[in-house]
Order: sequence, then C-alpha cells, then structure tokens
Amino acid sequence: MAVKTGTKMSGEARREQVVQAALRVIGKKGMGGLTTAAIAGEVGMSEANLYRHFRGKDDVLAATLESVGARIGENFQKAFGAGGTVREQFRIFFRLQLELMGGNSGIPRIMFSEELHGKKALRERMFGTMYRFIDRLEAVFRRGQERGEVAKDVDPRVTVLMFLSMMQGLMFRWSLSGFSFSLTAEGMKLLKNFERCIVTDSGGGK
Repeated sequence: MAVKTGTKMSGEARREQVVQAALRVIGKKGMGGLTTAAIAGEVGMSEANLYRHFRGKDDVLAATLESVGARIGENFQKAFGAGGTVREQFRIFFRLQLELMGGNSGIPRIMFSEELHGKKALRERMFGTMYRFIDRLEAVFRRGQERGEVAKDVDPRVTVLMFLSMMQGLMFRWSLSGFSFSLTAEGMKLLKNFERCIVTDSGGGK
C-alpha cells in the first residue's frame, strides 16, 4: 500500500522512507519487480521526486543494504551489550535477527538475488558487512570460551560460521516456501539443537 504523505519531511527521513518502500516492493514482487516507478508508487511520490534523493535503482538498493546492516548492528548491540552469559546473548541475537527478517521478507530476497551477486559494488559491500559481523561474533564466542560458558574444544570461527549458516539456510527455506511458516518458531527449534553442540556442563542458561 502506498504511503500517503501530507507533511514536509527531511531529506534523511524521506530517504529512509524510500528504503523501507523498496523492501516492501521486493518482499511482494521480488527483485524483478523493483523499479523506480514501483518504489515511488509505494511511497506515494512521483519518480521525479524520488530522483531528488537517489540517483537511481542501484542507489536505492545500496542504501537499502546499508539500512539492513545498520539494523543488524542495532540487534548486535542489544544482544551483546546486555548482561547474561554468551550463550544467552547469542540466543537473543538470533531471535532479534529472525524477528527482523520475519518482518521484512524483502531482506532474504535481496540476499539470495542474482542482482546482488551480479553487481560487484553491492556484492562487495554486503560481503564486507557480513565479515565484520563474523569477526565480532567470533570475539564474543572466544570470550565465552575464556569464561567457561561455551565449549572450549570447538573452533570459534567455524562455530560462528555454522551459526550464521543455520540462519541463512532457514531464511532461504522460508523464502522458497512463500513465507508460509513462522520464521521465529522454526528458528528457535534449530537454535536449541545448535546450543547442544556448544554448551558445557557449567555454561549456564537453559
């Protein structure tokens, strides 16, 4: 549904509105349906007005990826900036990520799209963002090992990659199913099994 706007908005607010509209268009129509006309229609503005804020579709897509990265960063801070064991923090982060994706079906469609993988600048931007988070998650997991909260006989890097692969595989299956099941409910089942692989007797958290 197009958003009706009757009040003047700042350039930053308008750009974010366009980004969110792009995610909705992708969620409903896939990457093939992402055009400047569709985005403008979703926002409730003219294409000419859209071009006042973005150079074109690729610019919108780049801003969309940046916005998704920022949302993931917020989830990271919420999960790992709080108290509790590392295992509990990973659980919070996992749930927050599932809730983010579950409320934005356009995100997995971007991640698995040929358009993203076929555009070097966008692909490298996403790849860089992903590996920054991998490094940060690995550091957190190592801290958990030092505290005796998670198993010490597993490779932290490999474990973090397994954690993210579990999430990505779930999103791919969810997308292929036409978003027909609860991402959070299904994901938490997988997480319980994953936790059995990393927990120690003294690791705490149920």
